[in-house]
Amino acid sequence: MSANIGKVIGVNGNLLKVEFENPVILNEVAYAKLSGTEIKLKSEVIRVRGNQAELQVFEDTTGLKVGDLVETPPNEMHALKIGKNGNEFIV
Repeated sequence: MSANIGKVIGVNGNLLKVEFENPVILNEVAYAKLSGTEIKLKSEVIRVRGNQAELQVFEDTTGLKVGDLVETPPNEMHALKIGKNGNEFIV
């Protein structure tokens, strides 16, 4: 699965409102890129409404503005072995 790109349409402290190209999932990790830099701020999707989402940023949002890009990394399936029998679960 490829990355999902969005644009910041609102900033209020550490909360962002973002419009994405494709649907996002609640609690999904995203990275907001400060324009003109290589700095990416880690965030989490806390509310989804159609192709728009609200994200909580876990770092200082100084310099982040409307129009900056947000990217969700490609999702990868991970296998986890649990217990003596080595039962495998996809998470």
